[in-house]
Amino acid sequence: MLLKDYEQQGLLFNSNLTEPCTDGNLTAYRGEFVIQQGEVTDAAGRRSPPTKVLGQAVILANEHLSFVAGMLGDVADTAALLNILSPSTQADTLITLFVFNIDKPITLTGQTGTVHLLPLHDGLAWTELMELAALEKSDIKNLTPADKALAVFRELISYKPRNAATIDLEQALKLGNGKTREVRGAV
Repeated sequence: MLLKDYEQQGLLFNSNLTEPCTDGNLTAYRGEFVIQQGEVTDAAGRRSPPTKVLGQAVILANEHLSFVAGMLGDVADTAALLNILSPSTQADTLITLFVFNIDKPITLTGQTGTVHLLPLHDGLAWTELMELAALEKSDIKNLTPADKALAVFRELISYKPRNAATIDLEQALKLGNGKTREVRGAV
């Protein structure tokens, strides 16, 4: 299974859900997805924390990816993420990425599947996915956590962002606005 392969490669980080959907076809994952591993810190091969991740990731997969969503701090990380994901994508794969440093929605061309980059300067990826899917908490209240992710995916299959620029990845990487996310620690 694809998620087990990702786990063995060390790409799943801070996992808070890995369980099959009740239909038995897909497995859901929520947590962070590693884009760039941290440095090896000792002879035993232990690593420091990843330097780049897809935060608040939601993934549905079986032998290939059906749905990937999450938060990127920089549009420049899109290429590395898609490089990792592309061997497992198919024409029906939906990738919805919320990106901190873009100003307008983008739909990428030249990718296997559908890839949307959406600006999000504040908030949580899951909350935004629920809003895009036009789902209320009460709509998914009685579902398992994995089936909640599946319900969001099913509603987003036909989603097309308004006023989205349809461009290739190379052009999209140039659209960063220079903003950086402010990291806050304990107060």
